[in-house]
Amino acid sequence: MLVLFWALRLFVFHALPAGRYSVILLCVLVPTLLVALRSEGVPMWLLASSFAADIGGVTAGIHFGGGVDNVSGPLLYALIIGLAGLIVSERAAYFCAAASSIAYGLVGWGERRGVLTHHLPYAKPADDAVATVISVSVYLIVAAWIVSYAAREVRAIYQRIEDLRREAVSALSHDLKDPLGTIDGYAEMMAEATAVDRDNYMRRIRQSARQALDLVHNELDAAAVEGRSMVVNREPVNINELVEQVVDVYRISAEAKGVRVTTALAGNCSPLLADPQLLSRAIGNLLSNAIKYTDPNGVIEITTASRPGHVMVDVRDNGRGIAPATQVRLFQKYSRVASSAAVEGSGLGLYIVRRIAEAHGGSIAVISDLGKGSTFTLALPCAST
Repeated sequence: MLVLFWALRLFVFHALPAGRYSVILLCVLVPTLLVALRSEGVPMWLLASSFAADIGGVTAGIHFGGGVDNVSGPLLYALIIGLAGLIVSERAAYFCAAASSIAYGLVGWGERRGVLTHHLPYAKPADDAVATVISVSVYLIVAAWIVSYAAREVRAIYQRIEDLRREAVSALSHDLKDPLGTIDGYAEMMAEATAVDRDNYMRRIRQSARQALDLVHNELDAAAVEGRSMVVNREPVNINELVEQVVDVYRISAEAKGVRVTTALAGNCSPLLADPQLLSRAIGNLLSNAIKYTDPNGVIEITTASRPGHVMVDVRDNGRGIAPATQVRLFQKYSRVASSAAVEGSGLGLYIVRRIAEAHGGSIAVISDLGKGSTFTLALPCAST
């Protein structure tokens, strides 16, 4: 577009105010042209030709606008360098910077040698012109470096986000296969089952459905509370009754793995003002996590206790344990134990537990030894505090 513009300017419309309209064309047409060209399947030579034409158009505008005596022109070079770095690659930004620097130097050389006409009534001394060319060249290289750094950081952030998204989708898809497959299998078996078997199948279907819902809830909760406060609907809660309800839901999956779940609930626990659904989710995530990382014939114990100003819920297992280096990031989003490659999970369960605890004014902590097991402690403030 710029090449066509200057062809019309030189050979057809001689009186066209070139400097003014070149700026308008650069600001409007170049970004639109580059965005339109940067689509799937566009050959690189076409993009390179577009940038070369843009640099040629800017160079012509600088020449007709006064050459090196008009130092505002190189700002348009910086625009092209920025677009090249962000749209194509970091290397493209440096190529455009080098080409722009050479083109600008040629304009200054051509005007001083008389090859090109100088379009201003005054001209800088030769030393000042050389200094201007050198300064502009340094400016363009620095601009390319800044653009390259920014583009590299943006692409790295985008890549991390994309990796996390793919990991979350992959983990959720993988985790949902087992509970949904169990539901489908028992639903087919119920048609020819006895009454006793039907009750057993219904319990297993309910348990599998609960597991699938927990996985989906964790994903939705993580998205919902990211960057904002979690909404807590407080009401009186008996922590012992809540723990018993959660244990009853997960007991089938524990038994299916050969893991025994026991409780030791203190009778003097202070009352809580809390959100029962969120607390059920938090304790359920802790129990589900313990079941995953406890080997067959293992034991999981859930205890409650009163402490000054707080009610404590401990989920203790004799499973694999967690390395100290992993414990420091255990409650972060998508964080998983290094040895958990074969264990199902999205890495969101403990993150949700932490957010729920913090939303209630409480905390979550872990004590663990490799090969001996782990104890997760959920501390919740009493209703009177």
